[in-house]
Amino acid sequence: MKVIIIGAQGEAKELINRISSGWSVAVIDLDQEKLRNFTTNRQIEKIQGDGTSTLVLKKAGIEDASALITLTSSDEVNLEVLNLAKQKNILRLSSVVNERKNIEKFKELDVEIVDSDVLVARRFEHILEPRRVVSQAFAGGRAEAIEIEITSDSPVRGKSLKEIGSDFYIVGAIFRKGKVIIPHGDTIIETEDLVTVVLQSGAFSSVINLFSGSESRFPLEFGKDILVILESEESLKNLSEAEYFIRNTKAASLKVLSNSNLFSNKLEPTEDTIRAILKDQDFENISSNKVSLKDIESILKSESIGTLVYPSNVNLSKSKFKNIVQLSNKYKIPVLFSKSTYPYKTIGILVNNDFESNSPNTISFDLSNSMSCSVLAVNVSKPKFLQNEDQSILKSTLEKLQNLALAQNTNFLIEQTEGNEAKVFSELSTKFELSVLGISTNNWQERKILDYVTKSSNSSVLYIPK
Repeated sequence: MKVIIIGAQGEAKELINRISSGWSVAVIDLDQEKLRNFTTNRQIEKIQGDGTSTLVLKKAGIEDASALITLTSSDEVNLEVLNLAKQKNILRLSSVVNERKNIEKFKELDVEIVDSDVLVARRFEHILEPRRVVSQAFAGGRAEAIEIEITSDSPVRGKSLKEIGSDFYIVGAIFRKGKVIIPHGDTIIETEDLVTVVLQSGAFSSVINLFSGSESRFPLEFGKDILVILESEESLKNLSEAEYFIRNTKAASLKVLSNSNLFSNKLEPTEDTIRAILKDQDFENISSNKVSLKDIESILKSESIGTLVYPSNVNLSKSKFKNIVQLSNKYKIPVLFSKSTYPYKTIGILVNNDFESNSPNTISFDLSNSMSCSVLAVNVSKPKFLQNEDQSILKSTLEKLQNLALAQNTNFLIEQTEGNEAKVFSELSTKFELSVLGISTNNWQERKILDYVTKSSNSSVLYIPK
C-alpha cells in the first residue's frame, strides 16, 4: 500500500520510522534542500515539487495511493491537495490543522485531522500532570480515553463504580497489581489502581477532578475525634486552636480532658468557661482531679481519637514532651503541640522523600486543602564543602511535592537554605503557622529535630507518628 506525504517535516520523519513495512512511502516538498536532508530508517521516494500540482501528485503515484497526509504549514495548501486527492477516491485522507478556525473546512472534506496544538498540549499535560498517565482522543475528538493512577487522596478511592456512575463517562478497565480487571458496578476502586476512563470530551475537567483530584480525609485515618488537654488556666488559649482544627478537618467531635481545679478562684464551673470560649461548638468534657498521662492514655485507648491537642506554650517539660510522643507512637495518633498560632495561612514542612499514606507530606497537603492554606517546603542543605547529596533524588522529591500541590490545588513554595536543619527550620517558622513533622523508626536525628522545633519554633507543631 502507498502513502503520499506532503511536507518533509519532522512529523513525517517520525511517522515513517513508526509505520509498518507494508507501506511504501513518497514524500513531496518544494524545498530541495529539505528533501536532501530528509533521512529515515527505510527506503522512500522523494519528489521535489508543488504538492498542489496534479503532475507532481501523479509522479508520486496518487493513482495507486491508499492514503495521503498533508503536513505543510499552510492550511490553504493542505486543503487544495486534499481536494485533489478526494477526486481520486483515496480511502485515507488526513491532515495537520495549523489554525483552529479552519477545522470546519477540513471536516467538510471528511478528513481525519490532527490538531498540533492539542498534541503538544497533551504531551505537556503528561509532564505537568503525571497522575494522568495516558490520554487519547477518538471519534473525531468527540470522545477521549484517559488512564489515571488512583492515589490515597483520590475522591473515588474506596468507592464502588455504582456510587460514582455517570452518563458522561464509563470505567472501561482497571489494571491492579499486574492484572487487568473488567469492572462492574460493585467493583471497588483502590489506591494504586490504573483506571481507564472513557468520556465525552466536554466532561474532561469533571472526570479529572473526580478521579485525579484530591479529597481531604484527615484525621479519619487515625480516628474521628479531637482530644484537647487543659491542665491549667493558661492552656485555655489552646482550646480555640482545637476548635479551629475540628472545624477545618473531617473530625467529628471535640473532647476536652480538663483539670477539675483549672481555676483557682472557682467563680464558675470549668465546663461553663469552656462552653463560653467554644460558643456554638459541641464538646464533651472529661474532668479529672489532676490530668495525668494515665488519664490521657485511657482515653486514647478507649476512644476514636484522630488528633491529640497538647499545649506547648506553657509548662512543657522535656519528660512530658517525651511521654506524649511515646503515647502518640504507641497508639498511632497525631499530636498537635499547640502554640495558638491559628488560623493557618501557611504550613511548613521539611523536604523529605516519604510519600506513603499518612506521611507528613501527604497530611500537610491534605490539611492545605481543607484549610485553604499554602505549603512551604524547607530544604536545608549542608554547607557546600560538606555536601554529598544526590541531586537527582532531591529533584525527584521536589517534583513529587509539586504533584501533591497540583492534586490539592495548593499554593506551593520552596525555601532552599543551608545550615543546621532544626535551627534553620525553627527560625523560618515565622513564615508559617503550623509545622508538620514526623520521625522515621529509630531515627535519633529526626527525634532531635522534633524536640528542638517543638520547643523553639514560633508555630504550632503537628507530629505524625510512623
